[in-house]
Amino acid sequence: MADRAIFNRKYTSFSSAGTEVWLINGAGVTTTVSTTQSFTAGANLIQGVVVFVSGTQVFPASAISGVAAFNYGAIGITSASAGVTSGVAVNLDDVAVVSAANITAESSLIPGEYYYLSKYTGQLTRYTTASGSITASGTDNYQALVGLGVALSTTELEVEVRPPTLLT
Repeated sequence: MADRAIFNRKYTSFSSAGTEVWLINGAGVTTTVSTTQSFTAGANLIQGVVVFVSGTQVFPASAISGVAAFNYGAIGITSASAGVTSGVAVNLDDVAVVSAANITAESSLIPGEYYYLSKYTGQLTRYTTASGSITASGTDNYQALVGLGVALSTTELEVEVRPPTLLT
């Protein structure tokens, strides 16, 4: 029997004691996973914005109470600025550069601190800051706790997006 290609993988056949066996030969298989993916910007975005995806477009994410669940389904942080309908690279799992414009209530990241999706659209925050804590109580509260990663320096975040934890 001839070799076959199915689902972008190549298979080689051989006969083992009269039984036909198909082995994947590695063609078309990769173990490399890209840490950055390209999407279409669904809004004007600056570098370092936390985003969620809807279809093929990304939008600034938010964890504020009362938003639809997809708003706090963060996938990563933009690697560059982009205008609406332009292509934008999103860092899914690597080191991202974050500026003061994207950090709630602070002017820089604090190395070693964990950061979470903020209630302010597209921003990230520490669990507790001078402007308040991530909590489900009080006014202007959070609907979800979404871990984004740990600060490596005052401008770099090791992106490691966690699933949202709903706050009640």
